[in-house]
Amino acid sequence: MIRVLVVEDSRFMRGVINTILSRDPDIEVVGSAADGLEAVDAVSALRPDVVTMDVDMPRADGLSAVERIMSERPTPIVMISAYTRRDSSAAIRALELGAVDFVAKPSFTVDLGLEALRDEIVSKVRMASRVRPVRTASRATAAPPSAVVATSSEPPNEDRRYWEATPCVLMAASTGGPAALLSLVPRLGGDFPAAVLIVQHMPAPYTTAFAGELAGRCALRVKEAVHGDWIERGVVYVCPGSHHLTLAPGGRVVLHAPPTRDSECPSADLAMMSMARRVGARSIGVILTGMGRDGAAGARAIRRAGGLIIAQDEATSVVFGMPRAAAEAGAANAVLPLDDIPPTLNGYVDDIVRAVTRGRRAV
Repeated sequence: MIRVLVVEDSRFMRGVINTILSRDPDIEVVGSAADGLEAVDAVSALRPDVVTMDVDMPRADGLSAVERIMSERPTPIVMISAYTRRDSSAAIRALELGAVDFVAKPSFTVDLGLEALRDEIVSKVRMASRVRPVRTASRATAAPPSAVVATSSEPPNEDRRYWEATPCVLMAASTGGPAALLSLVPRLGGDFPAAVLIVQHMPAPYTTAFAGELAGRCALRVKEAVHGDWIERGVVYVCPGSHHLTLAPGGRVVLHAPPTRDSECPSADLAMMSMARRVGARSIGVILTGMGRDGAAGARAIRRAGGLIIAQDEATSVVFGMPRAAAEAGAANAVLPLDDIPPTLNGYVDDIVRAVTRGRRAV
């Protein structure tokens, strides 16, 4: 039986969430709290397996509660937040503080909207119950933060050799990914001589917030990718939620809106297979924490094209699903703790740059 604490300031909403969860025979709602302070006390007293947490609450909000719970009694937390810019940003920060996942409240009638998301709420609570909560790494002390950059409508260099000499890194993640990426990417440094593409399983409003949060930590330029963007070195492109990302010849971003709601959107496999075709041996894939097998087939494609793959290890993954699948497929050149990935990645990129330079001199 999965014991759940429901934290929500609205009595009506607490009732709706309670009803949704209680219908599952394997879930028991053991208590509720109306604000962050009550939540901290309830976690200590009730010792639930999972907490569902609202963001905007009186006295102490969801962020304050997550931070205290993860420092005092680490417990898997699923955030339930609204489709607003403020709540989207707060949800991203909560994930960095240690929350496992989130459910986006729909903008239409709340009770009907949550009923429509019943399967998602229940599945994420079930998933969270299997997670070993971990404290996230401290923020990297990087160079001054960048801004979210505007769309690039012109190629960065008319010379085709610019694209043919550009290394590309694709980072793929799902559950636990935002915290891992917020720790990893700022450590690459502002002079990182590669383009970085991020495929994180996350709905659209939240990828916008995530790009903004990452830009505030990172010396590299960061943007949410736009259809038609030209790929540039030293820029981080966050794939927008609810779209798949591929690359066109010459290094241009192509975004696809799937005709149906895919369980894995954006898809790491689609992006990596495209990168293997367009970038070849200049490709590096990084498979981070996440549930499922997305990225394993794409990682094999990159290896066949002469590229390299890094997988996050089990000890530092919130969910060792995606990295395990890549490793078991024989696609990973290295399986590393999160803190060891930045220096290894820098070394791989430097090797690619040297190889490209030698190739040019030989021509």
